[in-house]
Amino acid sequence: MPSPQSYVPTLYKARRVPTKQVVCAICVERTRGRTKELNMGYGVSVWLCEAHASREFQTQRGGRDLVLTLQRLWRAHGCLTAARDKALRAHLAALQGPNARPRPGSYTWPTLRAEAEHHFAAGAPPHTVIAALRARHAADTARAPSIRTMRRWCAERRWLSRPP
Repeated sequence: MPSPQSYVPTLYKARRVPTKQVVCAICVERTRGRTKELNMGYGVSVWLCEAHASREFQTQRGGRDLVLTLQRLWRAHGCLTAARDKALRAHLAALQGPNARPRPGSYTWPTLRAEAEHHFAAGAPPHTVIAALRARHAADTARAPSIRTMRRWCAERRWLSRPP
């Protein structure tokens, strides 16, 4: 138990802490300047001072500084909820960049697929169409779709569901 003379920081009589606004969730009794609300998604928002709300701090070390600090604070206060945990994970994921899955070759060759489907719809034999198109694009920098992919184009028969 602290002696009456020792100083234990509290917000009760904290000096130089703005009293007309919410304190920074990280600085607490050392909050200086204005605070602003940072919406983190999933219904989670937190009030931070200008330094902690800055883009530099939010992206520092891939966002791990902000995430770990808030995670430890919320855990210490017994309020690390599932929504807060999701918001923290989403913050980290957002800083990792787009995580688009690679699309199959048929999506990277829409014009070639349309041409192949035109020939298939006209009744040309699939092996002839496939061989001709693959030979024409053999010297391209991009690799042409596989034979199996082009056979799938024929088997899907998408031209039947489109108007002529």
